[in-house]
Amino acid sequence: MGNNNGNEIAPLAGEAKVKQLDELHEKFKGNARTEQAKRLLEALRRFPVSTFEARRHLDIMHPAGRVQELRDEGHEIDTLRISERSEIGRAHSIAVYVLREETRP
Repeated sequence: MGNNNGNEIAPLAGEAKVKQLDELHEKFKGNARTEQAKRLLEALRRFPVSTFEARRHLDIMHPAGRVQELRDEGHEIDTLRISERSEIGRAHSIAVYVLREETRP
């Protein structure tokens, strides 16, 4: 049983999702890997997060590294690939991370 409550891959988009991501960035301040991982995990509890979203709104420059650390803690996170244009208009194959199962302490 996953933690996305049966939501689709993109349950929240646009301004509403950006607002929540920005709020998480304010809640879990700091650039230490542990703080970045906390921000990312909290976001993944709410919705899937792309590489671009993690970088732009959560200030996580290496999302794959934080995802791997969360996986090492036992969280089950799937990686999907999508094509998305960067801010300068070039298409990139990027990851979208989906929390399937969370390890509880």
